[in-house]
Amino acid sequence: MLHYNGWSFGKVFVKTILQVIGNYIRIIIQLKRSAPIWHHLTEYLSFGKSERIAIVSVIFLILVLIFFPTLYNRLYRPVQLNDPLFEKEIAAFLHQEVSTVEADPGNFDYSNPDHEVLHRNIRPFLFDPNTLDKQGWIKMGFSEKQASGIIKYHEKGGRFRKKEDLKKLYAVSAEVFNILEPFIVIEENNQLPGKTTLSEQKGNFTTKTLPERYKAELNSADSLELVKVYGIGPATARRILKYRKKLGGFASVDQLREVSGIDSTRFVMISEGVFTDPDVIEKIEINRASISQLRQHPYIDYYIAKAIVDSRIRKGAFISPEELLEIPLIHKELFEKLKPYISVSQ
Repeated sequence: MLHYNGWSFGKVFVKTILQVIGNYIRIIIQLKRSAPIWHHLTEYLSFGKSERIAIVSVIFLILVLIFFPTLYNRLYRPVQLNDPLFEKEIAAFLHQEVSTVEADPGNFDYSNPDHEVLHRNIRPFLFDPNTLDKQGWIKMGFSEKQASGIIKYHEKGGRFRKKEDLKKLYAVSAEVFNILEPFIVIEENNQLPGKTTLSEQKGNFTTKTLPERYKAELNSADSLELVKVYGIGPATARRILKYRKKLGGFASVDQLREVSGIDSTRFVMISEGVFTDPDVIEKIEINRASISQLRQHPYIDYYIAKAIVDSRIRKGAFISPEELLEIPLIHKELFEKLKPYISVSQ
């Protein structure tokens, strides 16, 4: 692509004009030596006043066209307008965006939006499907029509002897069941229905007895062990293992809150059945890791990774992990999250 430079082109043009004038003068001097020829040429090349004005005007216009872009760029400065009303609207918009981000921390699964919408509509809690009333089903996220259908199923003698029996309901799809399954608590008395009265059944269910909790170590358990933990289904187990691989291991049980699909309700259920062994965490050697290796960790983006490598090149190898606090992008809270995953070797 050609780049127009008015100043350079102008210098070349002026230089060319001067050379032409110089050559013209030399020719005139040479022609003066022969008077007859000089007399005829002066008659032929002479210009009237109007012709001289026209030539000067043309040359002036050419010079203006050549130098105008350069002068315009040097003299013109954009005027910055300060509009308080517009700035106020921008600030309100940015505040709204921040509020939206805080309300949705990024756990939405855009690869399966239908499932995510369903998961966010269903609000499960511990329940016995044999005793939950209509309002309880509605509170859980079912529509009034669906709740009425489930109650009619009860009234016709339908019973739930095991969790999978819930799939018989038209309102409970496979995805809904996967969400509800960890919260289902079926009392043993309900597995053999028939001779107890409704009042007796209500008396039996006044105090819920939670099933025995299985304990699993988050950094060594496989999917088969994780699904034994109360509140963890196959899908949740896969997401935990995937996030564990990205982290290099869990330093704290609280990090389960960062796993997609684990909300506060499910975290409370899961947290009682898991624990962590920080000694098996895979650490990052920050004196050797490249930018691409650093940014693979969920807590480190490209800019933080580049800042770490730049600091290492500029100041030399890190002596202690605390030196990362000297990097402006790494604040105290982020450092505390990174510290279990940082290793420094000399």
